[in-house]
Amino acid sequence: AWEYAGDGRCVRIPATHEVPPFACQPAYPTAEVGGHVVFHNAPAAHSPFPFYEGRSPADLLAAPPFDFVVNTPWYMIGANAFDLQHFRVAHDRTLVDAPAINEPSPFARRITANYDVSRRFSGPRVRMSVTVWGGTLILVTAEFRRTTSYGMVFVRPLESARTQLRTIVWVPRRRGLVRRALVDPLDALVRRSFIRAFMTDDAVRSDGVGYNPHTLIDADRELRDYFEWLTRLTTEAG
Repeated sequence: AWEYAGDGRCVRIPATHEVPPFACQPAYPTAEVGGHVVFHNAPAAHSPFPFYEGRSPADLLAAPPFDFVVNTPWYMIGANAFDLQHFRVAHDRTLVDAPAINEPSPFARRITANYDVSRRFSGPRVRMSVTVWGGTLILVTAEFRRTTSYGMVFVRPLESARTQLRTIVWVPRRRGLVRRALVDPLDALVRRSFIRAFMTDDAVRSDGVGYNPHTLIDADRELRDYFEWLTRLTTEAG
């Protein structure tokens, strides 16, 4: 029945009023985001929990999460966004122009590009931005002419070079209580189904894929740069 504060310090022991100095537990920074509890796997977070620029969790509605287990190492998941060769032939979309790549944080790498899409439910073109935080948290924004979808992917390494992906799809909340109560949940489920199909295609294509730097060609420049960035990041972080 020892009791601890949020920072790990013991604050109460039923048997005595004196709390020994050794009475403490490991503590990690946490945040509640859209009904989910997330934590930083170090005693101190280097930044607030990442979210979509210009948005707060209160602006968006989270659909129920879904999970995949893919037969590829964890570091291949974020790299997928920088593999422009696969975006030229997959997902029924065509790369329109050269992507823009930047680092909005010392721990994040972002790629933004425009694509023509063959499925025109939301418009003929999409501007997609993917921000990878440390290789284990991925934020995706897909801006169509009539709407914007948001995806959040948590990357969990498993044994035998396998990876678990937990994905949360977010949709903008509408104005009005009736729309928020009836339309928003339906919208979230529909977009969740589209994004799940999108990711299923990638999961199948990436089965058994690994990283061999000697097989990269000139067209893989963005992919190579991503791996070099992630290597520096993980090496400096220990």
